Amino acid sequence: VAIKPDAILLHPDYASYATPSASRAPDLRNIQSVIRAEKGDVDQGFRESDKVFEHTFRTQMVHQGYIEPTTSLVDVDGEGRVLVWAATQSPFSARDQLAQFLDLPNDRVIVHPIVVGGSFGGKDYVGDILVAYYLAQQTGKPLRIVRTYAEELMASAPRHPSIIRLRTGIKKDGRLWARDAHVIFNGGAYGAFKPSPPAHMSGGLTMGGAYRVPHTRLESMCVYTNQVPGGYMRASGELQTVFSVESHMDMIANEIEMDPLEFRLINALEEGDSNYVGFQYRDIQCREVALRAREVYQQPKLAPRKLGNLTGRGVALTCRHIGQGESGAELLLEREGNVRLVVGILDVGTGVHIIHKQIVAEILGIEPERVFVQVSDTNRAPYHDGIKGQGATHVTGQAVSRATQALIETLRARAAVHWGVDPARIEWKDGQVWLEDGKTTMDLSRLAALAPGEPGRGYAYYDGRKRPREHIFQAMICDVEVDPETGQVDVRQVNTFHDVSVVINPLTHQGQIEGGLIQGLGMAVCEEVGLEDGRVTTLSLGDYKLPTTGDIPVHQTILVCGATQGPGPFNAKPAAEHAITPVPAAVVNAVYNGRGVRITEHPVNTGEGCNGLLSRHKA
Repeated sequence: VAIKPDAILLHPDYASYATPSASRAPDLRNIQSVIRAEKGDVDQGFRESDKVFEHTFRTQMVHQGYIEPTTSLVDVDGEGRVLVWAATQSPFSARDQLAQFLDLPNDRVIVHPIVVGGSFGGKDYVGDILVAYYLAQQTGKPLRIVRTYAEELMASAPRHPSIIRLRTGIKKDGRLWARDAHVIFNGGAYGAFKPSPPAHMSGGLTMGGAYRVPHTRLESMCVYTNQVPGGYMRASGELQTVFSVESHMDMIANEIEMDPLEFRLINALEEGDSNYVGFQYRDIQCREVALRAREVYQQPKLAPRKLGNLTGRGVALTCRHIGQGESGAELLLEREGNVRLVVGILDVGTGVHIIHKQIVAEILGIEPERVFVQVSDTNRAPYHDGIKGQGATHVTGQAVSRATQALIETLRARAAVHWGVDPARIEWKDGQVWLEDGKTTMDLSRLAALAPGEPGRGYAYYDGRKRPREHIFQAMICDVEVDPETGQVDVRQVNTFHDVSVVINPLTHQGQIEGGLIQGLGMAVCEEVGLEDGRVTTLSLGDYKLPTTGDIPVHQTILVCGATQGPGPFNAKPAAEHAITPVPAAVVNAVYNGRGVRITEHPVNTGEGCNGLLSRHKA
């Protein structure tokens, strides 16, 4: 409705907004931003196709579900500096935006990172900080704002609802040949709830899927409406489109009477393939992941627990890019021979500091217990543009790795001076410098003692804003049980398959996989922010149904270890957002396999999904 020519214009001053020219749409009604991508000749591709399929899907509004509510405290000191303590995953971004809004130099706004208590993209905008600033300025006292959870649900930054239309042409042998895809994201009343106001839902361009499609035309639009503004949430924009693409793939496979997994294998990306705009992938593990999934997929289905119930098995195959960004890191040698890593981000629950300690320890050749992490404010810490898009291992990890190497070079040069030899005759091994004779050594404490002042420092900046060519491929096999009398869907078993290279920390890696699985199940089965005339009606966690421990199915993780390339230290690939993307599609595909009802809207246990299952039973 909002994009119709006669719709009320919600932002008459849109032309003055800081939207990048590439995503502006001044000639369209109520469009916050639009991005398009094209490869090949789509019209020709459809003419050459033997069959054409078109389907439409809808996704609901979903909250991030972090347990600790958003909080911020602001004080204006005697020098007029703005001091901020805020639960944000991007302290430097918050500083930069506040400085811009208040017309202050960056160093006059000091953001102190505090424990975030979970975010998943939801605590990555300025939000209440500006309100706290103006109240602190007027009262002359520090001002703290802590939201109630009713306020969190009513006025935070939830996942965008969407409408997705996919049109795909295929050849007689099942090869995908052309795709025309269009998504409309309900952006809500404002765009500034995204991490930066000009940001768009780039996940909308994943409508090509993990497949080889010679001719593609993709369009992703974010629309202004009179609803809660949408923000970023784990795999922003991508969860909606992947659900649609993977449902669409199953629907096509069923219509041409081909096994859904075999259909995917025919079209899976292979080495040398490119994405929707010709971006060249590297070290593609798509088929390898799908083939491992097939081993489970071909096993007998589960028997129902209740007489009369039906069981089904579904599959989804997805591809996820690796996050980008920029980061600095500083490593300081201390007198006793330990080291202190100074970074600009807190651990938001991902275990990122543990990984960074491991990177330092591995390169230096010391125990991780000798590495201490210090998080400083934005005037003292190295720059970091925030934890997002599963980029912490890649971006900050590379900065930490390079800062460690820089410290080693400093210490090698110091030892060379002390021994009166060329630095080329000195190597680093097991936390010590060694002369080439293999007998003369000095450890970190002795090296620190040689310095008249600071014991030692290594600094590095890493610019990782260019998208890595390596992507992460994953598959999910989901088993469900459906009660045809009530429409209730019980997700009983899940097997997930993940493309990995080097896993730096198996525990945090698995934690990300399981966390993504549970959040994905929430969107698929039970979660929805209720709206009535644009107003939120689910105002407590009693109304908004998050999954509980009783909802978690039996699950198994299979790591597919064929990849040799990755953008992180030691060629590592990260794990975070990729784990959530296949879940909603695999669930609805399993429901169709068991019940024969195609669900094109979430969640399956409430609203239209449940109504569809019940209507089939009544018929």
